[in-house]
Amino acid sequence: MTWRDAVSAGLERGLHHPLRVLPSGAGSALGAWLGRRVVPGLHPVATARARAALARLRPDLDTGAALAEAWANIAASFAEMPRILRFWEEGRVAVAGEAHLLEAHRQGGPVICAGLHTANPEVLGLTLARLGTRPVGIAVRQPTAFRERVITDIRTRGGGRMILADRDAMRPALSVLRAGAGETLLFWMDEHVGGTVRGPSLGRGALPRNGNMALAARLARLSGAAVVPGYVTRLPGARARFLTTFLPPVAWPEREDRLGDAAAIDAVVDPVVRALLPQWLHLIAVRGEE
Repeated sequence: MTWRDAVSAGLERGLHHPLRVLPSGAGSALGAWLGRRVVPGLHPVATARARAALARLRPDLDTGAALAEAWANIAASFAEMPRILRFWEEGRVAVAGEAHLLEAHRQGGPVICAGLHTANPEVLGLTLARLGTRPVGIAVRQPTAFRERVITDIRTRGGGRMILADRDAMRPALSVLRAGAGETLLFWMDEHVGGTVRGPSLGRGALPRNGNMALAARLARLSGAAVVPGYVTRLPGARARFLTTFLPPVAWPEREDRLGDAAAIDAVVDPVVRALLPQWLHLIAVRGEE
């Protein structure tokens, strides 16, 4: 761990408990301020990557303003964790397209939510739980023990449960889908593994055969699950207010093909990530050569 990483981790841990007593909007605004003023200097390599990705993928945006928005969103998301379980009751989460999700459940088959790490992605799991479609997330371990405790607490107290994203994760994931208990398998399509962002494609060539999109498609083919993309948008001009959006289920090619099926998911989620690029948490990690 570098000194910059140590400072970032110290800020995250040191502010967590004080942020519990601040109003949700004020805590989010404090995080956004730190994201604009302090955090970029602690992560120069990530800042350079994000700047390059913004210039390549969204040349229509003012790169400097979009970069500031990206860091503000990331820091605000961390600052929101101490109070995120109150967001629904505080009226901070609106929902669009929930009929796509609920209709998929009403039809009686299993459902996979193809999630994206946009805005504050923990709001997506919270929304699934509050709509009565309990999320079962395929989750990677967090980089620090403190963050692991915080995220685990949010997800379990928020009404969900988790499957560890390891080499054996597909077996319990398939069991969730075949059980038909009204749960939603929450599977993140924009995976970040070993320092590499493997999805969506973002003009970088073919998707990996063992990537999350290909695995989600395989699970859907095996179980008959509907794959409903879902993502969160941070609303402009508001402190800690969000819109969770669900899209129609992904339409599959006639013939099963791992890369073709993955491409069908990518065709839906890639435009969403591009549109919300300053709010995409993996922006600071994506590299053009990946």
